[in-house]
Amino acid sequence: MSKKLLLTSLLVLVLSFTMHAQNESNQWSVGVGIGKMEYDGARGSNAVFKSPFNLQFGARISKYVGPLFDVSLAASIGKQGLYNETDAPNQFRGNTFQTNLGIHLKPIKSDKFQPFISAAIGYFSYSDDSPASVMNPGVDASGLAVPVGVGLKINITDGFGLYYHTQYGIEYSGDAYNGIDPDSKDKYWLHELGFAYNFGMKDRDGDRVPDKKDLCPDVPGLKNLDGCPDSDLDGIADKDDACPELAGVIEHNGCPDTDGDGIIDPNDDCPLVKGEERYRGCPDTDNDGIGDSVDECPDNPGVARYNGCPIPDTDGDGFNDEDDECPTTKGDLRGCPDTDGDGFHDKEDNCVKTPGTAQGCPDKDNDGIADKDDECPEVAGIPEKNGCPEIPIPTREEIINSWKGPNIQFISGTRPDEHYDENIDTIMSFHKKYPKAFIHVGGYSDSQGSESSNMRISELRAKKVQRSLIKAGIPAEQLTYEAYGESNPVADNDSVEGRMKNRRAEVSASTVKRVIDTKGMKR
Repeated sequence: MSKKLLLTSLLVLVLSFTMHAQNESNQWSVGVGIGKMEYDGARGSNAVFKSPFNLQFGARISKYVGPLFDVSLAASIGKQGLYNETDAPNQFRGNTFQTNLGIHLKPIKSDKFQPFISAAIGYFSYSDDSPASVMNPGVDASGLAVPVGVGLKINITDGFGLYYHTQYGIEYSGDAYNGIDPDSKDKYWLHELGFAYNFGMKDRDGDRVPDKKDLCPDVPGLKNLDGCPDSDLDGIADKDDACPELAGVIEHNGCPDTDGDGIIDPNDDCPLVKGEERYRGCPDTDNDGIGDSVDECPDNPGVARYNGCPIPDTDGDGFNDEDDECPTTKGDLRGCPDTDGDGFHDKEDNCVKTPGTAQGCPDKDNDGIADKDDECPEVAGIPEKNGCPEIPIPTREEIINSWKGPNIQFISGTRPDEHYDENIDTIMSFHKKYPKAFIHVGGYSDSQGSESSNMRISELRAKKVQRSLIKAGIPAEQLTYEAYGESNPVADNDSVEGRMKNRRAEVSASTVKRVIDTKGMKR
């Protein structure tokens, strides 16, 4: 019993030290109280508030977790039993010690009244101290206890409060101290009334104004300004003061107006001279719409582009510099000289001493390209052809009726004969003459082999020619190819010479791109 009393005393001492060490945090609370423990088990019950009065002394420390939860560590020591008369067989009496760690659920958010529901898990110990005359004394026991309860905390001030707590606990000791039915679980009621010291004034900035009342909790301030600073001491908190470093007046949100023109000094470029708001508090002496503070010619009307001064005419030709394309040289053509009088002033005239219409130069064919840059000066042309006419799109008659590409012969497979490169050059010559014509390559085979294999080899021959033409310079989008296999022979397949002629690729041209059915072909 003396060891348990010592342990409880140490707990109270630790809580007292913690209270002193945490006096700048509002998340902790310590308390002490007295209460009554009631037995409810196999021997009987003295609940609720029945005799005898089993006095308990308790202490607790709790930590704020959030608006809905607190965590609490509690302990109590005192008496437990049903002892009233010495001749009652089931009466007993002893000393108890219990401690537990619990959670307090706060269903109502309130700073003044805080009802809560508790649930905990802890340790319960009973040491029998029944009189010798008791016929069936209790049994020493200790073990796990699970108490649940309800309570109410009343905060009288920010730092001090009262609490009431009722718990109902089930004991899971190895040998129930009732000494009658070891298989049953003894229960107890614990009613506590006490006071608590709340460190509940968290003050992060140390200005002695609690955070929950401090409108500036991270910056030291004045109590009369709800914890906010007033750097210029004008009675207006910095957070509401538009000029926190300059003492001012409320009507200007804490800013001064020295010259009384209704414009606060930080926005007034002339704080000692009355002015107008549109000129940032300055006057406009020459009435040119530019305030004197930025007007480099305050007595001579001017324009903003020249900081309040008139637009200059550097060369004195009557054209001000903004409209003068030659501001440092006199001239009468937009302020510039025109030596040859062709309507192009010398600065933009590529032929200063010779009149002309193409940027001041002669243009015989009137195509807008000066003769010196025109590769066809006698014939009107286009810039893309350096003054020469655009190459026309060939007609159907010119291509289809007048040109037939060479037949390209193949010795075997895709191996062409010795005239292959010559034939490619012939096709390229046509392309250079008609660069916008579309070229089609048809591949053919002899009748040797299966129809499918002949179709495949004829496709490879056509594709080989197509790739050679792309490599030579014909755009791929102007080329098509198609396989015809052993169809349309040009010679008899029964002879070697005939089969040689049938292993070929034919090239034709068109004014439109041929549409090829690519189904079954590998492109």
